[in-house]
Amino acid sequence: MFEIRRPARIAVITTAVAAFIWRGYDALHSLLVLGIEDPLLKFPLTVIFPAILIAIVLSMKPTRTREGLLMKFGTLLHLLLILCIPHFALHLALGFPFVFLTVELFETRMPENIKASLSKLVIS
Repeated sequence: MFEIRRPARIAVITTAVAAFIWRGYDALHSLLVLGIEDPLLKFPLTVIFPAILIAIVLSMKPTRTREGLLMKFGTLLHLLLILCIPHFALHLALGFPFVFLTVELFETRMPENIKASLSKLVIS
């Protein structure tokens, strides 16, 4: 069984919480100081929903294959990008198949020595 290493898991959680707080502050600041409602209206779909998806992916059971775990980690990174880069959130959300294509190319085309060393950073 393969699972995400503890340091990588902590890094994802820390980044998600920091981005959530930053985006919440930005939404409130835009509404209260600048009088702009757009960031607050976008908050549920561009912040809360990806944060919930990150929590769901992190709470999933370990996978049986290394490729499955890499897809899970790629999805986490993609969700973090959606959370951290609000102006490109829609484009990133539409690009989810790219995560799976990247993992598939990584598993099938990458030289074994490079693949093993990069995988050790994430997989335990």
